[in-house]
Amino acid sequence: MNRRRDGAGRVKDLLAACFVLCTALLLWPLLTIANRPALIAGVPALVLYLFGVWAVIVGVLVWAARRAGGEDGA
Repeated sequence: MNRRRDGAGRVKDLLAACFVLCTALLLWPLLTIANRPALIAGVPALVLYLFGVWAVIVGVLVWAARRAGGEDGA
């Protein structure tokens, strides 16, 4: 029982850390770093930055959901 509680606690901690990190990555000061008049493979750097951050967010949430789903036995 403690193991299940510890596992669920780790997933909650991971999701909280993901929320904080993703919020920080999408705040104005960090967005200005990528907001340059530079093209990477013909795509603006800001668009690539936003897409990359979005992809990382989705990947981490999918990974956390699968990890949490395995602990519930569902």
